[in-house]
Amino acid sequence: MKIEKTSKSGSVGKSKKTSKTSSADGSFGKLLKTGGVEGAQAASSASMVSSVDMLLAVQASEDPTQKAAKTRMKNRANIILDQLERIKVNILTGELKTEQMLRLADMISSHREKITDPALTSILDEIDLRAQVEIAKMKKALDSTVD
Repeated sequence: MKIEKTSKSGSVGKSKKTSKTSSADGSFGKLLKTGGVEGAQAASSASMVSSVDMLLAVQASEDPTQKAAKTRMKNRANIILDQLERIKVNILTGELKTEQMLRLADMISSHREKITDPALTSILDEIDLRAQVEIAKMKKALDSTVD
């Protein structure tokens, strides 16, 4: 590819000053005396926004005791689910023992803390209900073998 013609860029013009940077009419002094109304309004609205952001951040932060309670209840739920899984395997293999059901019953009857998270509470309720159903089925099976 051959470049045939090159052109010069346009010349850079000098800037023209239309007004002087310092004015003798004292407008800067007047601005200081009035307090710069526009600047004060902008600063006021910025501080209001930062205050609202701070309040939202405080509301969004979780209470440490509530966080610890959630952790304990999640651990409790995991233990119950593990025991239910072991019971299921032992039922299938024919090795179910009453001590496993007693451990599960103890875990269910253990203290359950109050949690403000409705989704987690719902899940914990379902796990507890499932464990109680398994315990009731085992009791019924034991009662029928004793009679």
